[in-house]
Amino acid sequence: MEGSGKWTEWQQVEPRLAGFASLEEAREGWRRRDKRCYQVVAGLTALGSRRGGDDDDAALAVAVLLEDGVNRVAMTLADVCEIDDVNATVWEEVKGAEPQVGCHAATYLLRRARQRLSRPAAGMVSRIDTTSLDARTETNNSLVLGSHTDGAGRSDQDRDLILAVPDVEDPVEDLADLLIWAREVGVIDTEQIDLLVELLAAENDGLAREEAQRVVGERHGVAMRTIRRRRDRTAARLRDAAPRYLAAIA
Repeated sequence: MEGSGKWTEWQQVEPRLAGFASLEEAREGWRRRDKRCYQVVAGLTALGSRRGGDDDDAALAVAVLLEDGVNRVAMTLADVCEIDDVNATVWEEVKGAEPQVGCHAATYLLRRARQRLSRPAAGMVSRIDTTSLDARTETNNSLVLGSHTDGAGRSDQDRDLILAVPDVEDPVEDLADLLIWAREVGVIDTEQIDLLVELLAAENDGLAREEAQRVVGERHGVAMRTIRRRRDRTAARLRDAAPRYLAAIA
């Protein structure tokens, strides 16, 4: 963005940016708590708002300027979201803001982002009790692993955990054994197991992978990206532990 000429272009239509020669200079001013930067954030918000200039790059520039505040929100809400979720939410708030938000734009945008990330959004389904591994195995629900085709006909090869486990007659029982072993030796915890089981159950009910992640995210009040990252981290731990598991059951 620095070499794109955007800043100069914005300055021609938004006088509140005139005090700084570039976005990087404005960032330095923000770190020094230069009071002019409050007007810069307001000006960029007006440029980025759909009811203003509707410039996506300007909305992104707001998130860049508010980096310190974004980091604080992410730390406060570390149990429900990640920093990418906060950045994306700030961007969305800029797009939906009134162009006349004024010099309190920074406080307003960060507060709105925090509020949105702290609770399920409007229209989300109600939270439900997490499906436990024991409940799924005791009721003999099928958690079929392997390839899966979504509504667009795409093969979903990473639907399963991509684990190096031997072929067995009952893949559900084998998966349960693996997860129980992983929990007992400290590879993953019960919460991580519950998330995997919940995702697999949703897909087994006919949902495509991304739709399952979205639905589970809504149940937990977090973004789909957060669910995907948590799943990927857990799956990576299981893949790394697969040789130990195979040795243990040999």
